[in-house]
Amino acid sequence: MSDGSQLPAPPAEADRWARRRRVLIPALIALTSCLGAVGAWRAAVASGGAASAERSAFANTVAAEQQRAAIETTIGLVETTFARRAALREAEAEVRRQAADATGDEAVRLDALADAYETTAARLVVDADALAPDGSLDLEAKREVEWALAAGLQDLDPGPEVAEAGSLRAKSERLVGLTALLIAAALFLTLAQVSRRPRAAALFWNGGLAVLAVSAVLLLVVEVL
Repeated sequence: MSDGSQLPAPPAEADRWARRRRVLIPALIALTSCLGAVGAWRAAVASGGAASAERSAFANTVAAEQQRAAIETTIGLVETTFARRAALREAEAEVRRQAADATGDEAVRLDALADAYETTAARLVVDADALAPDGSLDLEAKREVEWALAAGLQDLDPGPEVAEAGSLRAKSERLVGLTALLIAAALFLTLAQVSRRPRAAALFWNGGLAVLAVSAVLLLVVEVL
């Protein structure tokens, strides 16, 4: 039986949602802050990895240049040895021709000189890797062999490290951009919380949610890829 008093009208749906939104916003701001911290941390890690890769690339470049200089020194010695041996053999052949035309002590002296040239030439050993099948000098083949041996002992190619550094730098920049987006999302949500105009609060709420959702998805994509 009614006592004539009138029960209060239930709150409007908009008012209920506004109160619910005010409860949700602090949690979303906290989530946004956590994601922003993660993004900043991962950006710092990627930047540090890029710096490390750049240092490795520089070290490999220096090692490669040092190795090239050492190889060119070796090539120079091989070329000098080959030229000396060729000159001694030519001298030997010329002296033997002269000895064939000489007589007596002169012939004996020339033969002895030719033998000396022959012995000296025999002691000059040219690396087989620097010789073509026909016995001519092949310095490019020697360079390839020396480089292959050096590359087998240490990393002389900076290419992979340069590519890794570029990839990590790009990742770090993307993460910094996503961190900025998350800051913007937190700002929108804060404005939605403090705004006194329902329409403006709803606008900031929707904008904050959209930026937060896009940033979270992109953060996941950047980390996975």
